[in-house]
Amino acid sequence: MRKFGLIAAIVGFGILASDLLLRVLSHFSSWLSLPGILLLTGGSALYLWSRVQASAPTSPAPKSPAVLGTDTARLLDNYEQRFAELKGRKPNATVLGDLYALGTQLETRGRVPQATAVYRHLARFDTTYRDVGARLKRLMDAERAKPKAGSAAAASSPPSPGAPPPAARTVAEVPEDQRLGRYQLEREIGRGAMGIVYLGRDTAINRLVAIKAIPLASEFSDSELAEARVRFFREAETAGRLNHPNIVTIYDVGEERGLAYIAMEYLKGRHLSDYAPSNNLLEPRKVLELIGRTADALGFAHKQQVVHRDIKPANLMYDASTDVLKITDFGIARLTGAGSTRTGIVLGTPSFMSPEQLEGRTVTGRSDLFSLGVSLFQLLTGQLPFTADSMTGLMQQIAEAPHPPLRAFRPDLPACVDSIIDRALAKSPDARFDSGAQMAAALNDCRARMPSGPP
Repeated sequence: MRKFGLIAAIVGFGILASDLLLRVLSHFSSWLSLPGILLLTGGSALYLWSRVQASAPTSPAPKSPAVLGTDTARLLDNYEQRFAELKGRKPNATVLGDLYALGTQLETRGRVPQATAVYRHLARFDTTYRDVGARLKRLMDAERAKPKAGSAAAASSPPSPGAPPPAARTVAEVPEDQRLGRYQLEREIGRGAMGIVYLGRDTAINRLVAIKAIPLASEFSDSELAEARVRFFREAETAGRLNHPNIVTIYDVGEERGLAYIAMEYLKGRHLSDYAPSNNLLEPRKVLELIGRTADALGFAHKQQVVHRDIKPANLMYDASTDVLKITDFGIARLTGAGSTRTGIVLGTPSFMSPEQLEGRTVTGRSDLFSLGVSLFQLLTGQLPFTADSMTGLMQQIAEAPHPPLRAFRPDLPACVDSIIDRALAKSPDARFDSGAQMAAALNDCRARMPSGPP
């Protein structure tokens, strides 16, 4: 309306000015024609219009919405959906990159528990991916350093304005009362991708136990959580029925305050991964003996229809003082969500996984024997048989590339060791050992041919 008012005023002024000019210039009609008069009048009107426009206040042009960050904000707001989608996809370079991007964006926005969950999931597939190991350690150290809720330090430090509300427990931290079920937690003794292991005491019978606490709520989306909980108890119950001298004994399972836990036999000793560096290798005959015992225990488990799925030196505990060897973490590798189950992907350590496991195909006990062959190669040479700079490259190596000859690293070992590894690392499951017992027999026979050495 204001604009039309200005136009009406200018037109009216033009008419009055034209009339006045016509009256004044009628005396000069001899030297000024009617078109000239109209041109002069129109020019005056246009000049006045331009002056009005220049002096009129202008409203700022509406700003277009910022494109930068829009996708990030949407991704963060849909964190649960996005994370569930990524967990359900086959791990490759693109998926790992998307997980890393999601984690860093969550971390930048101060969503530490969610970022920690993403980094932990990524680390299960590739602990060396970019700086994910350092990021995860930093976040978990910061989480442990936080004052307990209700403490004097927490009471004196109110949340800053605009800070997100405190998140629910998303890491397997020690509960404030230092208890899980009937177990008194003494101290943390280990930490892995799936949770934290505590030294605990069964207060009912005063027995020391190892307790693995797993934060299911942070590992799985709401839609997957119910299935993951059922799977956890089913797998733990199945593993608990394995009664073998070389398999850790499971006493109890439970869930409390968002933490699922497994109470198991407390083992002394060291993980065989401590003997994987090239400067700390065990004597070869001892390695063959320990791997033979492991193969025999796996054969027993496979007969009970239990596949470990994450055999590696870090899951083999050995106490040199008592010569006791135990396989740990049976059943843990089956903790996959609904999305992961659909694609057949299960947890595990990629460098030790069989081709069929990496490809999401059905795995049998022969997949464990492939992983055991990788472990044997590493414990004898200090090297992994398959390495690459990326997850995609590693998967291709395991699926297609031949492993290096063992005696290229250890020419002092007999040919029978090479033959065992060649068979264990066959790409086709059908070309591997038929059973753990068969692999154990081959290892024991080969060891008997080796010259005696230090125990």
